[in-house]
Amino acid sequence: MHLHPLPEDHRDTYREFLRYAFRPEDGPDWDDTRLPDPDIYFPRGLYDTESGTPTDALDVSDLVTVCTFYDYVARVRGEWHPLPGISAVASPPEARRQGHIATMLDQLLVEFRDSGRYLSALWPFKYEFYRRFGWATTNNYARTSVPPEELTAVSPEASGEFVRLDADDWPRLDAVYTESATEDLALDRTEGWWRHRVFRSWDQDPYVYGWERDGDLRGYVVYRVKGDWDSRTMHVDELAGVDDEGRRHLLRFLRDHDSQVDEVVVERAHERTRLIDDLTDPRAATVEIKPGPMVRIVDVPAALEAVSFSTDADGEFVLDVTDDRCPWNDETFRVVVSDSDASVEPTSEDPGVTAEIGALSQLLVGSRPVDELARTEYLTVDDSTVGAVLRDVFTERDVYLREGF
Repeated sequence: MHLHPLPEDHRDTYREFLRYAFRPEDGPDWDDTRLPDPDIYFPRGLYDTESGTPTDALDVSDLVTVCTFYDYVARVRGEWHPLPGISAVASPPEARRQGHIATMLDQLLVEFRDSGRYLSALWPFKYEFYRRFGWATTNNYARTSVPPEELTAVSPEASGEFVRLDADDWPRLDAVYTESATEDLALDRTEGWWRHRVFRSWDQDPYVYGWERDGDLRGYVVYRVKGDWDSRTMHVDELAGVDDEGRRHLLRFLRDHDSQVDEVVVERAHERTRLIDDLTDPRAATVEIKPGPMVRIVDVPAALEAVSFSTDADGEFVLDVTDDRCPWNDETFRVVVSDSDASVEPTSEDPGVTAEIGALSQLLVGSRPVDELARTEYLTVDDSTVGAVLRDVFTERDVYLREGF
């Protein structure tokens, strides 16, 4: 079994795999209404072939499992780093329960490592499944449902103007996004992502509106309306403003749909979003906290040496990493941190820290603190001195990977 870039003439079979995996209710006679792929989209296929088979000699009948990755660049500890996002993992029913997914993921991680991509992310269909392969949750998110009229409490007096936006306006939206999405794991969005994943959707293209003051775009909202005349729901995929004023005017925009929709659902907001606290009747809203995407270190030495830590971090520790899938990580390393940089070398010394790869991934991006993970089976710290060094190095961060993929 070998992983290959997917040839163009195998794309129909690839899409059949995806349709069966994610839309089986549509039946076998599906209409191919695929969206254009963004510029960072790279499909892969696992083929039952001999090693060294050239891509142009692949037979589509040997295709057993597929996936893709988005070649993202994301903010990690305040700086930009590669973060490929794995997606569209699918097998036809006749190829399941044979270890093909594991083989594909293993080979994909090798490709990432060999190409200098030392981190990765994904949205799981089951957290337990991908936890076994070394991914761990990055952040939670909040899903808020509220009747639109209740948003009056957070709506300012009318000012500025609302404007309908289209894909050609993406640079204006990107400027708002760049100013507002300051959290770690926020993506550096490309034009292709804006055009083909923000302004387009698999089921229903969204509306995109912005709020301007004196012609200056201060915020935008991306949403879809579902239901029928008797009952409609507005689903907000993204709401972003450069400041609180911009965000509140967008909430006013949602409020003004009270004659059309029965409920507004903000689908995937930052966990710290506390809209419920400002409502006249907080019980009118329902807030659900849900687990978000997962992250994994692909190459431990490369990742630790690439990321910049706090300037206060100064010290060293011996780290034993447990990684059942990536043998190059399943080693003991001496880590020396000084002036925010780390140097990492294999060592035969006794470790002061033992970390499972998922826990180390969470520490690296700052999604969970050292003391919290040390209370689990995934991180063991031998003494308080080592613990103090770890707390200085792996400080907790504001982590929020908002995009679905």
